[in-house]
Amino acid sequence: MRRFLSRLSLQRLDLDRWTVVYLVVSGFYPFLQPSVTPRPWLGLAVHLMLALAIWYLPPLARRSPHPVLRLAGEIYLPFIFPFFYGEMEYLELVFYDFHASLDPYFIFLEEKIFGCQPSLVWSQVWPWPWLHELFEFAYFSYYFTALLALILILRSRIIPDELRWPALRAFIRDLGATMLICYTLYTFLPVWGPKYFQVGPVEVPGWLFTRIMEHIHTHGSILGAAFPSSHVAATMIPWWHICKWFPQHRWWMTLLFVTLCASTVYCRYHYVVDVFGGLLLGSAVLWLGARFGETSPRRLPLSDQHE
Repeated sequence: MRRFLSRLSLQRLDLDRWTVVYLVVSGFYPFLQPSVTPRPWLGLAVHLMLALAIWYLPPLARRSPHPVLRLAGEIYLPFIFPFFYGEMEYLELVFYDFHASLDPYFIFLEEKIFGCQPSLVWSQVWPWPWLHELFEFAYFSYYFTALLALILILRSRIIPDELRWPALRAFIRDLGATMLICYTLYTFLPVWGPKYFQVGPVEVPGWLFTRIMEHIHTHGSILGAAFPSSHVAATMIPWWHICKWFPQHRWWMTLLFVTLCASTVYCRYHYVVDVFGGLLLGSAVLWLGARFGETSPRRLPLSDQHE
């Protein structure tokens, strides 16, 4: 058993450990303000069971000779993002009242820097339906760029076979770390964004993607998750990894990423400060990941290898 656990620990990544720490710590948040959720003990139990599963199941899957199981062990974390995001609805209320957002400070900062609120003025200066639709599509691209990067890494012949799994692991590591940091910051820095704080949606008509984003934000959006922009930070990760491995895709991926950054402001989802916060966060994660992140399994100590 000791040898099995030692070998299993080799397949446990720092990202698994960070996720377990996040689950355990955030599971206790509701006990600081029990009124925010009717059953804090149930929430804690779910967090602890999920943490236990992450501690053992992904390392086991990574040891599997079956490619599908191994892949599941590498890419499991993004499938838990909706759970983390949904919890923000009440975790934010542990530390702040519902109406105690930090938006007035962000508005003050933007007016100091720009002399206005770009998220309000831009759509009034350029009230063009085609531009609105383009920006809504770019904002929607957040939901598929990570999948696109995953497919390219797994299927492209540009990446040598011996580098494919390390490349996949580096991508998921950076994406997972970025989102865990975002969820943590949203808990302690609730910012609604211009669309929800005061002024409402853009008064410019649109078509298909405008309606899609209206549906998503009507049924799935929560208040307080604007700073830093996870759309910017999390899209920066696939943008970087695609540009790194696939030079032929750099031009259109960069164009899409820049358009997405602009769309967050034009469509009033974020302040300009949120965009810079997302760029700073994404850059920091990529820099730290490239220097200190894991991309290959660890080795057993010599004494354990000969047991």
